[in-house]
Amino acid sequence: MKRLFKSLFILAVLALPVNCVLAVENPFTDQENNQPSLSQLEFKEAENQLQADPLLESKTAENVNSDFILLNTANFSLSQEESWDGKKFKVFDNKFVFQIEDKAFKSDADLELKEIILAPSSLMAPPLGLQLASRIYQFDLKPIENVKFEKDFWISIKYDQKDYFRKNLYYYDETTNKWKGIKSIISNGASKIIAKFALPYAKVAILEDLSIMTEGTASWYKYKGCNCAASPDYPKGTKLKVTNVDNGKEVIVKVNDWGPDRSIHPDRVIDLDVVAFKQIAKKSAGLCRVKVEPYQEVVVLNKN
Repeated sequence: MKRLFKSLFILAVLALPVNCVLAVENPFTDQENNQPSLSQLEFKEAENQLQADPLLESKTAENVNSDFILLNTANFSLSQEESWDGKKFKVFDNKFVFQIEDKAFKSDADLELKEIILAPSSLMAPPLGLQLASRIYQFDLKPIENVKFEKDFWISIKYDQKDYFRKNLYYYDETTNKWKGIKSIISNGASKIIAKFALPYAKVAILEDLSIMTEGTASWYKYKGCNCAASPDYPKGTKLKVTNVDNGKEVIVKVNDWGPDRSIHPDRVIDLDVVAFKQIAKKSAGLCRVKVEPYQEVVVLNKN
């Protein structure tokens, strides 16, 4: 009996904390330009991932339905000439932009723009692994006449947080009650995400992929003897900048392998070839603390 208690005590002392993460299929696929990019993607049905919003308690009952709470509305009446001129609408402190491209259609029209947040237990909550990184914006363009739209519309949403490469633009598909990705461009210099969209009505928002680690430990291994690395977050061919957070040294590597396995090493962000590792830390250290980010300033993301 004493041996049993002794064994249990040792196991309790030596037990390591492990982050339990829902395993999902890697949404990135190899592209000809070796960049991660984002096209429409269906995710699993969302579980409630809502976080408290300070504006939630201040909204009156008439602004609330079962899924969302209306914060602001902007209405515009467009003449035929304005529609053809490529009108741009910057609303809600310029955080959302809706632009009608030149000669998109020929008709008078009404445009309604809304800024909303999710209500508690909303069916619109993002799926596991993703979280809202902006307010939700709804646009509804209603031509007075029954006309055909000749061109797509431009939309953009600004973001405030760092880790821009974890973010992308999504729209909410009301027929399936799921968020779907939109092929979009991240302009980090302007802190906004830009996309073309074919539908005159939609709810759109920036979602952040929490599965992509930005900081953690890096290890080394012998593989190709070059500036290459193994990553579980990015497809082969992606160039990454890896920075040792303790000494500021940087190295640019190219992903050519998958790993590390985070079910075994939950704090491991990347595995570097020994050649790359020695440029930012001593080989004898074995591990170092790093920050990982895409090397390109502007990244086109595509999840399939």
